[in-house]
Amino acid sequence: MKTQYNSIVLFSFLIVLVSVVLFLPNLGRQFLWQDEAQTALISRSILTNGIPYGLDEKNSFSQEFGAENGKGGVYKWHPWLPFYIHAAFFKIFGQSDFAARLPDALFGIGTVLLCFWTARSTGKGMRTALLASGILMCMVPFLLLSRQCRYYSMVTFFSMGSIWGYFLFLQAKKYARILLVCSTSLLFYTQLIYGAIFLCALLFHLMLVRREYLKRMISPCIGILCSLVPWIAYTSDISYQSRYGQLFENFFISKMFFIDFIRQLANYVIPFYFLLFLYVIIVWHRKSLHAVWQSAKIYTSFYFIYAVLILAALSLTAPNSFFRYLAPVLPLCALVVAEIIELGFQAHHLLGYAGLLLILVHQPLSNYCFELTHYFKGPMEGLVSYLHQYAQPTDTVAISTGDMPIKWYTGLRVIGGLTGENLEGARHARWVIIRKYFNCTQALEAKQYLQSQVQTGHYRKILIDAPDTPFENREDPQNHLYRTATKEDRVVMYERIP
Repeated sequence: MKTQYNSIVLFSFLIVLVSVVLFLPNLGRQFLWQDEAQTALISRSILTNGIPYGLDEKNSFSQEFGAENGKGGVYKWHPWLPFYIHAAFFKIFGQSDFAARLPDALFGIGTVLLCFWTARSTGKGMRTALLASGILMCMVPFLLLSRQCRYYSMVTFFSMGSIWGYFLFLQAKKYARILLVCSTSLLFYTQLIYGAIFLCALLFHLMLVRREYLKRMISPCIGILCSLVPWIAYTSDISYQSRYGQLFENFFISKMFFIDFIRQLANYVIPFYFLLFLYVIIVWHRKSLHAVWQSAKIYTSFYFIYAVLILAALSLTAPNSFFRYLAPVLPLCALVVAEIIELGFQAHHLLGYAGLLLILVHQPLSNYCFELTHYFKGPMEGLVSYLHQYAQPTDTVAISTGDMPIKWYTGLRVIGGLTGENLEGARHARWVIIRKYFNCTQALEAKQYLQSQVQTGHYRKILIDAPDTPFENREDPQNHLYRTATKEDRVVMYERIP
């Protein structure tokens, strides 16, 4: 037992050591993009106000036409835990891009570690646990999500903590309920929907495999739900329906989202051709397949139930099929794939290595390593650098889309296309930025309004030495740039002629 404990400690240390090399380099080299900057701005407001605000004396931090804010401008669209964590890092390390992303990277490292411990808690061998954590730390989409100033890696961390607590509960460990209640409550206070999905998956799984444990789960569930009452009561004055209600009842859109989520998982996480490897494993173990499933079904079945419920719930409620919503599914994929590859090793070591190779070659690891070691420049870096050099503190900037980074880096008065502010204020702006791309109807309308304004002839055109890509660099695999764009138009900014 002592030898086993020492092995777990040793491998945990090695996992953290390798993860540091993969998660932390170049964290502060790229500018924050729109969503990251919004999180940073709201987190910074805590340092002066004590609670998150969706505006300050100059600017609105809204991207939903003000729907995120309650009375007095208090931000209530998302739970506050991620903002307080980011604010704490700003307090300790200062307000920088590195400090903005550092907590997220650390939670990503913690998720890899929890993946290892969870696999070990299910009675799997050390090789399976190392495979699970290794696959997750080499999963580039997970690495990208964990290097964003947002809530994504915190969701994966508390989700894995909840799963680990639940598995220990099934094993009747003394401290399991405390771990389960704490992790799930924190998951709720990171993103409500994932906490709700986890509880539903837990209860459904118990009914299938351990119905006799349902009574024991009553008190933890009550504890978790009671912890949510203050937040639910406090945020009752805002409505998600005001922005996304039309999606909840559209079955066609939900079905398309579900298909798209599956497609993205196949494109960026587990390729469809891995099913061929699975088929070979099934054929190889066909005589002992029932015994294999019996030994794994208690825990592995939960992975499938939780993942399917996440996909179904997101398809019904999400405003779009963004890959980032799948964050808590990624560790589940790593755990299941590790178990399948372990069966390959049990059949023949070459078969196991073949399965591992199929997963690793699917990841753009060379591109990711290039990003960790090279300079990257996006449109916001060019715009901010120019404004730092030539703008005055009293200037106003109007921009069709991408206003949050300008607000974060410059502190100028910035009028954006998604804040819900009256664009008439842009008529007095000294600086007008019309982005080439737009990602929604409101951004297009703002672009057209600003174009009509500069056509009056009272502005001079300035070409900024930066590519006008749609985003500074967002986290979705299909949109992420590992290198500075060299075949893109330059950013255009207009200055009002005195």
